[in-house]
Amino acid sequence: MSPTAKTICALLMISAIGLALCGLLIFGSLDRARVEAAEANVNFVLGQLRGSIEANVNLGLPLHDIRLAQDLIEEVRASDSQILAVEIITPSGISQFNTDRGSIGEPIRSSWQEAINRSGDRGRWSVQEFGDLVVGEVVRNDFGEPVGYIAITLTGQSRADYASNIATTLLAHSLIVLPLALLVTGLAAFLVMRHASRNLLETLRCLNGAETVSPPPSGAAVSLPALACQAREAISHRIAQLDETAQAILALDEDGEPNAPV
Repeated sequence: MSPTAKTICALLMISAIGLALCGLLIFGSLDRARVEAAEANVNFVLGQLRGSIEANVNLGLPLHDIRLAQDLIEEVRASDSQILAVEIITPSGISQFNTDRGSIGEPIRSSWQEAINRSGDRGRWSVQEFGDLVVGEVVRNDFGEPVGYIAITLTGQSRADYASNIATTLLAHSLIVLPLALLVTGLAAFLVMRHASRNLLETLRCLNGAETVSPPPSGAAVSLPALACQAREAISHRIAQLDETAQAILALDEDGEPNAPV
């Protein structure tokens, strides 16, 4: 393989790796944007629910008497397909209101309780289990005492489907962009290498005697092919002079050779 072909192959490989890295960066950026959007949506929903529940609590209503809470969490569950369940939990860890009505009155999982205990005064807690994400927020009264918790369970399948869709879309576009990019890169590299090696090829042809280059005007820079042609002509001239000198010496030897006896 010629040096030009090796250089072009190396450039094509670098271009392919560069495009693959760009695809990975785009994938990561879109996935991160999707996560940030989901977090912002969860924060908004939790803030709305907490505000509504705390407003009723501050009116002096106990948590279990806020019947509006069940309607609120049902509306939140119906408004977003990524939300699997919404529930309001008592400080003792009992599900007071739940979109899964069969779970009302049952204690929460131990992993949830551990996350609540770890959250301390921060109020926000989260648990990831079975591929889903549970995000919770504390509900406080006017005295800052926790009177319950709101928990939203988000499906992890939506993020997996979104990532799969992004990967499929990027792959489909890559099958179109990659060959075109490699073709353009290869053609550009070939033209650049051809232009860059033109002087070397002309120099080689000059040294082989297959091409002659006119001498440059007086004061102009001498090109490499011209120098090669001048060197070849000078060498040829010297060789011709040596041949003439050798012939002259041989002629002198033949003229001065004594006659052989009869």
